[in-house]
Amino acid sequence: MPARLNHWLSSLPVLALYAATILLEIPVIFARWLLALAFAALVLLVLHHSVAGASGLAQLALIPTAWSLVALITPFGGGWWWRQNLGGREPSERERTAYNDALDLLRHRTLMALREPSGWFVLDDPQPDAAVCGNTLMLSRGLLESDHLPAVLAHELGHLATPDGRLTAALNRLVIHAPPKPAEHEPVEHKRSTLILTNDRALLTVTILGALLWVLRRTVVFAKGGLGLRLTAPFWGSHWREREYTADRYAAGLGEAEDLADFLEIHALMHDHPVPFIWLTEHTHPPTELRIDKLHKTTLHDQTPTQGPPAPATPDTRPLTT
Repeated sequence: MPARLNHWLSSLPVLALYAATILLEIPVIFARWLLALAFAALVLLVLHHSVAGASGLAQLALIPTAWSLVALITPFGGGWWWRQNLGGREPSERERTAYNDALDLLRHRTLMALREPSGWFVLDDPQPDAAVCGNTLMLSRGLLESDHLPAVLAHELGHLATPDGRLTAALNRLVIHAPPKPAEHEPVEHKRSTLILTNDRALLTVTILGALLWVLRRTVVFAKGGLGLRLTAPFWGSHWREREYTADRYAAGLGEAEDLADFLEIHALMHDHPVPFIWLTEHTHPPTELRIDKLHKTTLHDQTPTQGPPAPATPDTRPLTT
């Protein structure tokens, strides 16, 4: 019970930040309600029904916010949508074998039960990459073919062992993502229709219609969401940078400190660049060199609590590390 109480108390600051984000999204929620109300009234008019029922149908605009709140309790349904949005696929048999082998390796290095994902999928990307959203895990094809798979998997399990995944799903659901645009094949130069106006009244009508279309377009873009996330971006950036260190410590506790540091040095360090005033940005990852430094400084004592039983080879056998 004390451990659960401590975990709940430690989550209070991030829950307060999430609540502040929701409050700042109120203008977005109102814009969604207005659009839903207008659409519902138009449909009812076309069907020759009373527009009195439009206000009830407009309540559907609250679905994205409610769906976000649900994610904090259970990320049900989010994994499927995330996979479809990224273009993920089912793993092949050899990819399943690589994943299971890495998971078995980590299981044998701890006495604790690992928090495994409820499902996982593969992203056809030759670059090694991994991420967690809700209880779903994404692994790239390049990572599954890499010797660093156990180390990166240990890091992602560190996110799954905390509310990080559920919080990621909750924040993602606040924004309505538009489907990807099809490739355009139009030439640079194309014909434009010419409108010939005959009088001032026609010019005024076209101007008003253009202004209304512009307002409608901007309202739709605004209603997609993200206002609260933009206004709280520096706070979320600071939170996620600290969570990366926490997940690294979890991986170190599974004996993967050195291997994870090697992975970061080979695949992540080259992509680092200066981030001026990082504490004012939404940058989610701390400098890779600092992560490597902390992993190298991980002591044997820091890894001991999560290590499995020592091998009975000699009387002074020590916990298994890499």
